[in-house]
Amino acid sequence: MNRKHSSHSNLHRLPLLLLGIFSLAFAPRLSGQVQIKGRIINFAQEPIAFASVVHKESGTGTAANTHGDFSLEIKNNASKGTLLVSAVGYDPREVDFEVRKGQVDFKLIHLTENNQEIQEVIITGEVKPTPVDSSIYKVKLISSEKIQRSGAQNLNELLMTEANIRMSTDLVLGSQIEMMGLHGQNVKIMVDGVPVIGRLDGNIDLSQVNLDNIAQVEVVEGPMSVVYGNNALAGTINLITKQNTYHSLEANAKAYAESVGRYAGDLSVSQKAGKNIFMADGGYEYFSGVDFDKSNRSMDWKPKNLYRFNLGHTWKNDSWQVNSKLGYYNDRLHYKGNIFEGYRAFDTYYYTNRYDIGFGVNGGWNERNHLNVVAAYNIYNREEQSVSKDLRTLEETKTPKQRTQDMDQKVARVIHGYTFIPKKLSLQSGADINIEAMEGERIDGGKQSIGDYALFANLKYTPVSAIELQPGLRYSYNTEYDSPLVYSINAKWNFSRGFTWRLSAACGFRAPSIKELHYVFVDSNHEIYGNSELDAESSDNYNTSLEFSTSSNAHAWKISTSLFYNDISNLITLVQQENSTEYSYENIEEFKSTGGDISIDYGFAGWLKLRGGYGLTGRHNSYSGNDGTSDYNLTHDVFAGLKYTHSKSRISLNADYKYNGRIPFFYTDETDNLIKEGKQEAYHIMNASLTRTFFKHQLKVIIGAKNIFDVTTVERVGEGGGLHGGSGGTPIDYGRSYFITLNYKFYK
Repeated sequence: MNRKHSSHSNLHRLPLLLLGIFSLAFAPRLSGQVQIKGRIINFAQEPIAFASVVHKESGTGTAANTHGDFSLEIKNNASKGTLLVSAVGYDPREVDFEVRKGQVDFKLIHLTENNQEIQEVIITGEVKPTPVDSSIYKVKLISSEKIQRSGAQNLNELLMTEANIRMSTDLVLGSQIEMMGLHGQNVKIMVDGVPVIGRLDGNIDLSQVNLDNIAQVEVVEGPMSVVYGNNALAGTINLITKQNTYHSLEANAKAYAESVGRYAGDLSVSQKAGKNIFMADGGYEYFSGVDFDKSNRSMDWKPKNLYRFNLGHTWKNDSWQVNSKLGYYNDRLHYKGNIFEGYRAFDTYYYTNRYDIGFGVNGGWNERNHLNVVAAYNIYNREEQSVSKDLRTLEETKTPKQRTQDMDQKVARVIHGYTFIPKKLSLQSGADINIEAMEGERIDGGKQSIGDYALFANLKYTPVSAIELQPGLRYSYNTEYDSPLVYSINAKWNFSRGFTWRLSAACGFRAPSIKELHYVFVDSNHEIYGNSELDAESSDNYNTSLEFSTSSNAHAWKISTSLFYNDISNLITLVQQENSTEYSYENIEEFKSTGGDISIDYGFAGWLKLRGGYGLTGRHNSYSGNDGTSDYNLTHDVFAGLKYTHSKSRISLNADYKYNGRIPFFYTDETDNLIKEGKQEAYHIMNASLTRTFFKHQLKVIIGAKNIFDVTTVERVGEGGGLHGGSGGTPIDYGRSYFITLNYKFYK
């Protein structure tokens, strides 16, 4: 009986027992526990791993996982609360939340990078990614955030306000760069370590280098001839493309409009599948042109259309990364002619095509060995077509397209890094092959080619923890010129907390390009001649810089100063006959440039950043000091920047300013046929923008103004304009304009 009674009692108690277990299982919910879930991201919508999240009122905290996701349970004692969110390299933030119906909405929390703390990583000149502060080279890094805020669509626009860099424009040949007093033929332009081909007048047209898929731009000031060879005397600019590191699927759509009749769109998609990442992106840009003189049909800034498309694949594991990519670029420049006979006009169209095939390997098989391989095949061609138009009937008569420049480039670079003693002694050694061929009606003989084959090595030695020394050598064989042994020595000394001193000395060598040697172009508007008697350039280059950084409470300071000196023998330049359209490539027997700059960066509490500085560049050549001119012609530059973020509205103000002082150029006096020096006048450039994000930071809206001081051309004293400039001077920009950018990013 007792046993039956006991069993019967237990059956009656079973529902109560289950209810008790259920209550215990969900006790936090029933007793007022609330779960807060979210994700922590940066300005580029990338997750911030291991960020700290603390409930301010209770002190309860947790850490985000590698995907930036967090989950935190707190007692529901109030309808509101605050989260304290922080991460290394980012400004801390307080995030308010509300409890509604016992739960909190998913929180997508955005943190702003603190540039005084974050360890930005560079690739240029290194075997493997290296923190920028640890590099033995002086490197300026332009982040994707700054690229977006500036509204720059191409590399030319981005560099307009940068220190130690001068940009100008030829209305047909495109943008032209000067760096540390040296022209574009001495500046190496690369994308992921592969040189960009297609130099016109010695310059890469940087308006053809799009920025939509660029993660950062790395600018190395000073010679990099040991690693990169030709065209790297003044500096190296390397664009690093974006990679989808965090998301299984990522898509980005961008629309851009500018008040001068310029419109652009871009779409990119990236998909992760195990160890593989597949990427595709493409874009289009239309520019209707700008004309300052409405009385004629010709336009000062020519209408232009461009298309581009890229495919990429990355395979990655814990030790190795293998990349491959295929790219295509096309643009059409429309050179409108004036009306004659009352109804007829002759127009010229210039077509540019680029095809890029690239392959890369980066990784290591143990702690001591690291390998970096870059191989690429690039094709560049430029075509010209004349069109006769009857403006009454719109009938067109087209001539066959003439291929004015057809070239290809084969590049292979292998760099092996070996560590003999960790943090003490290591060796970077490699081989570099560059083969360039050009053919066309404007090339003497129809086809020419130049090959450069090199071996190089850099030995890094750290005698004490604060000092690094890196001597380097490069031996090369050039198929056209005898190459000297190129050397360099770099040093870095962290001699006190916050103080870093860098020093470099190097010799450089640049053989003339195919175009400088063999180009012949004569039409009704131009006469350009190569010179097969040119001598190769050789140089001695010296750079030094000192940086000091400190932070206290909400304040952060960085002060840097640098000096440089370049001594070049047989500098090759395009020289114009005075008041004529004839140009030829000539050697300037002696050319020197020297100068320096000082800059100050200040940050306060993460919401205010200021920068300012002054630069001085002096240029001396074989003709300086003649006719009462000074021995060194000095150019003064002033630059400044502002970034302000309003925490409540999430609106950011960004502004950049630069004063470009007077600059010299060469021309040939038609009276005595001597090469002389002229002056290009000074001008001011300023850009500003406002940025706001919406929909949990997935939509970014940027509105702004470019060239606020409305600069179009600057006067040149000594001759009447550039190669394709008008009589009013050298073209700089098409004047003041206003833009809006919409950028939407989707990921999961």
